[in-house]
Amino acid sequence: MKNHYLLIVALLFAGLVSGCGNGSQAQTETEEKQSPAQKVTHVVVQNVEKETIAETFTLPGTLEAWEDLRLAAELEGPVRWNGPQEGDRVLKGEAILRIDPETVNANLERERAEYEKARKNFARIEQLLEDKIVSEKEYDEAKGACDVARANLKNSELEYEKSTMRSPVDGVLDELLVDRGEYVAPGTPVAVVVAVDRLKALVEVPEKDVALLQVGQEVNVHPATLHEQRSAMLNGEIIHIAYRADPGTRTYLAKIEVDNLDRRLRPGMILRVEFARRVLDQVISVPLYAIIERDNQKA
Repeated sequence: MKNHYLLIVALLFAGLVSGCGNGSQAQTETEEKQSPAQKVTHVVVQNVEKETIAETFTLPGTLEAWEDLRLAAELEGPVRWNGPQEGDRVLKGEAILRIDPETVNANLERERAEYEKARKNFARIEQLLEDKIVSEKEYDEAKGACDVARANLKNSELEYEKSTMRSPVDGVLDELLVDRGEYVAPGTPVAVVVAVDRLKALVEVPEKDVALLQVGQEVNVHPATLHEQRSAMLNGEIIHIAYRADPGTRTYLAKIEVDNLDRRLRPGMILRVEFARRVLDQVISVPLYAIIERDNQKA
């Protein structure tokens, strides 16, 4: 009986221990399932230091030739000679074409001879007047004839100069409007010359920004490009700001001088002009995404 009693007690104790062990393990697994996973937040650390910040704004603009000249004939006659071709670079004073130079030169030689004859006759009459051989009337007539001949010669010299069309500026012969042999009349357009060593950028400035600009102010010019690589930045200078707003756009036209000695820019191109709005000296700045708003306040 004693042995049977000890066996029953041992079995009860083993069952109790086994039940306690299974309950503790189940409870642990339940707690692990219910506890949330630990979250990791990635941050970027930036030192907050005082610095000088230039606040800018950018507006689109269009390039225009510094001088776009349409040359017109000043004489009537056929075009006898063409020099530079379209696209050629021309210097100031370089001949572009000539209008009937033979006739003009013949008239010049005739008037030069007439003047020389009148001048010599006047000199002779002047000497005779001193000797009391001719009258004052003859002297006046000779003097008048000499003056008329001088004026005619001057007019012929001007026509000779006008018969040769010359470039008034250093630039490019962009368009030749007449061919050799073509007959032109005074006022007929014959050529277009553009000065491209420097260009003008035209920018429409809104009313809120025009007060920030002034003549002589330097700006940054970024030529527009379709390639991924950005083109080199150029320097520009404001040379004029309109006082009247455009009635349609309510903007003010600003003209900016842009250097173009390498001639990589062309009139009509689109570009972006960067203006300085203000300069903040020794201020603290943080990225915009680091600003939060709470109770209508930013922090």
